[in-house]
Amino acid sequence: ARIGSSGYAAQIGSSGYAAQIVATGENATIVCAGSNARVKAGKDGCFALTWHDGNRNRIVVGYVGEDGIKADTWYRVDGGKLVEAT
Repeated sequence: ARIGSSGYAAQIGSSGYAAQIVATGENATIVCAGSNARVKAGKDGCFALTWHDGNRNRIVVGYVGEDGIKADTWYRVDGGKLVEAT
């Protein structure tokens, strides 16, 4: 599934294998549950991605502008850490 949205404070949710979500507006919030998901948020956006640690589902959160998370850049989860997706 691919979902896109723009606009100030957009809110998006999606689930499914390899889901891809992009929200280009400022202060957008994205939540994506599913294996191999990717997200991209605009300025001051935040996002949550799920992953499975072998025992249970977990959630990792990224905030654009904190901890090296960049706006308009695709991210995915690798071993519980957010990494840039290529």
